[in-house]
Amino acid sequence: MTSLRGHERKEFPQSVRKAAFRRCCQPDGIPKCEAPGCGKVIRAGHLRYEHLDPDGLGGEPTLENCGAWCDVCSTAKDKIDNPRMAKADAVLKKSFGLEPSRQKIRSGGFRKGRPQRTASRPIVRHSEQT
Repeated sequence: MTSLRGHERKEFPQSVRKAAFRRCCQPDGIPKCEAPGCGKVIRAGHLRYEHLDPDGLGGEPTLENCGAWCDVCSTAKDKIDNPRMAKADAVLKKSFGLEPSRQKIRSGGFRKGRPQRTASRPIVRHSEQT
């Protein structure tokens, strides 16, 4: 997918992923999360290769920019990176006048509905109305 910044998303090539995996298995051969402060053992199928500098903000798919992270740390990183990239997109849109025009809605809106019954108001039954 092409971003507003005009480039395709760059995934890590297999050679970079293999080298990152070897690095995260040092020194005992057990893969551990490389996220700062984590270091937990990563089970098979739960390893994510993360751009340390996000791809959307110019991070290249190199070994120096690749981290082997667990699912938990990867999800937490997404919660930080996604708003940063959304802000960068918003600034780019605004600076080039790509914002959609905002027009006022010219309808009268919806009619107000009848009030709902509430627990504080007594229920009036049809037999009691006459």
